[in-house]
Amino acid sequence: NIMFGPDKCGYTKRTHLIFSYKGKNVLKKQDLPYKQEGEGTSHLYRLVLKPDNTVRVDIDEEKVYEGSLKDDWELLKPREIADPDDKKPDDWVDDSMMDDPEDKKPADWVDEDQKRIVDESAKKPDDWDDEEDGEWEAPMKD
Repeated sequence: NIMFGPDKCGYTKRTHLIFSYKGKNVLKKQDLPYKQEGEGTSHLYRLVLKPDNTVRVDIDEEKVYEGSLKDDWELLKPREIADPDDKKPDDWVDDSMMDDPEDKKPADWVDEDQKRIVDESAKKPDDWDDEEDGEWEAPMKD
C-alpha cells in the first residue's frame, strides 16, 4: 500500500509519501514540500514508481522529488557480512539469566522475614467475627 498526498495537521504541513512494508508504515526520511497554499485551487499530484526502485514526485507538473527507495526510506535492514571466524567462546552460556557464583549478600543484610516479626502484644479485637472477617492474624512489627 502507498499513502501519498498533502497533509495539513495543525501547524504541520507536508506531502506524505508512505509505503506499507511488512505490515509497517515507512515514511520518507525527509519531508516533501507542501504546495496547498492557494485555498480553493486544485493541485495535480503525481507519483511515478519505477521498476528500478526509483521514485519521482511531481506537483502541478513540477518535479519536487526524484530519488531511490533504497536511499530515502528505511525499508530494508542494513546488511551485515557474516564473519566465518566468529564463534562463541567455549564457556558461553545460552541462558538469558544466570547466577553469579561470586555474588554474596552484604554482611549487614537483613531479609524481610527476619526484619518483621509478629507483634506478640497484639490481641484479637472483641468485635472480630471469624466467619465474617476471616481467621485473625496478629500484625507484624519492625
